[in-house]
Amino acid sequence: MADIFREVDEDIRHERYQKLWRRYRWWLIGSVAAMIVAVAAYEVIRERNSNKMEEASKKFAFALSELEEGRSNSAVDSFLDLADSTDLGYRALSLLRAAGVQIKNSNISQAVAIYDRLAGDSRVDILYRELAMFLAVQQLVDIAKPDEILERLSPLVNGMGPWRPLAIELAGLAHIRAGRIEAAKRIFVDLYDDPGAPVNLRNRTQELLISLGGAPGLGDSEQATELE
Repeated sequence: MADIFREVDEDIRHERYQKLWRRYRWWLIGSVAAMIVAVAAYEVIRERNSNKMEEASKKFAFALSELEEGRSNSAVDSFLDLADSTDLGYRALSLLRAAGVQIKNSNISQAVAIYDRLAGDSRVDILYRELAMFLAVQQLVDIAKPDEILERLSPLVNGMGPWRPLAIELAGLAHIRAGRIEAAKRIFVDLYDDPGAPVNLRNRTQELLISLGGAPGLGDSEQATELE
């Protein structure tokens, strides 16, 4: 009889952790979408005085027009062709847009392949290569094994790039998905205590810790808060 109750208790905990996983991963995705917009604006401003910018911008605009006209497959080809023909920042931007189109079309494996291509391109600024690493993981987070997710995140988690705090958060979520709750709590405690982490990220981390049963440093009233 005790075994039956133990199994029921484990099922309840598993369902609760899956609820946490589904809830918090969408916050992460929303924040990264804003980053991609910022990347696009930065590239246009940075290269406005480049002699080659006009030609690249025309090709990029043409690819965008194809996308607006509903010719998504042709747009992807145009973005990839531009990435092959330029060493400007438009290379990174074109690859990011091509991957985004593939995601919209539910071609996740193709999108991940494009992100992996960008991540491995030494001609691209490390900022965008690391962003591509992160975006690839984001697409794999529900379909790849948690340990594969953690392996892909390792360069970001162990580095000092701007995507590091988000990568650490995603690593904690991967541990939740794997049922390694204590490991997830340790990660979130460290992230919550990191003064360099964005305030909104630390707030999410605090709520995650409360939902996982609390952690040292959180008030008694917070510890008692239950996941909605």
